[in-house]
Amino acid sequence: MKRAVHFLVLLSSVQLLCFGIAFADDKVVEKPVAADTPEKFADTATLIHREMGVGGRYEFIRADDKARAEADLDTMTAMIGKAGSVAAMSKEDQVRLFNTQEHLNGILTHSDRNRLVCERQRPIGSNIPQNSCKTVAEIEKMRRDSQKYMKDHAQDANVNHAAWLAGHANGH
Repeated sequence: MKRAVHFLVLLSSVQLLCFGIAFADDKVVEKPVAADTPEKFADTATLIHREMGVGGRYEFIRADDKARAEADLDTMTAMIGKAGSVAAMSKEDQVRLFNTQEHLNGILTHSDRNRLVCERQRPIGSNIPQNSCKTVAEIEKMRRDSQKYMKDHAQDANVNHAAWLAGHANGH
């Protein structure tokens, strides 16, 4: 009994912490999802769905991770809706809910546009390694810009190559 009470207190503390963190604007959200009652969870799920859209905190989530996040949200919605609250769940269901919540939090935290990704590398012209840190959003923007540049200039390269081939075919 004492262990069950301790688990519920811990779970409630984590949930309160999660809700407080979820509404910070410019920081990485360490635990974006917390579940307590169907109403509170519905609000959280609505926010997560919105944040997975264009311009949202989790805009850069991969399609397969988005599908897993949706499945986790559906599972949690069903579990909380069936029981009415976390407190009314069996201990086994509480553990299952907690594990699903942690899985979802892991997916979302990894896809957070504000999460820093650092690497240690040698700058061009130097043998002294330096740390370089960028947010997921900065990395994704650079990747998309590079792809756009390559796509925009691929036609130019094809035209130039065709002109070069034509010039060599004519004996130039």
